[in-house]
Amino acid sequence: MDLKEKTININKSLDFQEASKNPDEMFGDVKTYHSKRTITISQGLANDLHFHKKYQNQNKTALNDNYHFEYNLVLCRNDGDYMPKSSLFNSFARILKRTGLPNLPIHSLRHTHAVLQLEARASTK
Repeated sequence: MDLKEKTININKSLDFQEASKNPDEMFGDVKTYHSKRTITISQGLANDLHFHKKYQNQNKTALNDNYHFEYNLVLCRNDGDYMPKSSLFNSFARILKRTGLPNLPIHSLRHTHAVLQLEARASTK
């Protein structure tokens, strides 16, 4: 991530199955050649990520040797360890329930985002 330039470079993928067996091989190649990309983010998201980075730095200082520095994850547990896929799915299900929305697969967020981008006349590239 480059918060000053407001970009995120997508170049690796987290393999949850591999992470549970062998944390040294939890990151692999992205699905396809075109999956490697740099995306631009809004100033608001850059600000949120900057705030989140400060929060993580506090955790790193407090936990010191018990923090998983080697992963260098943005979205992770407070100790820097990867967040299991089930945590994400369960959180999404709770949000849907609280908002009164029907159960949806989390992948639907990707489709919603794509439609919103198209409606905003963003480049399809």
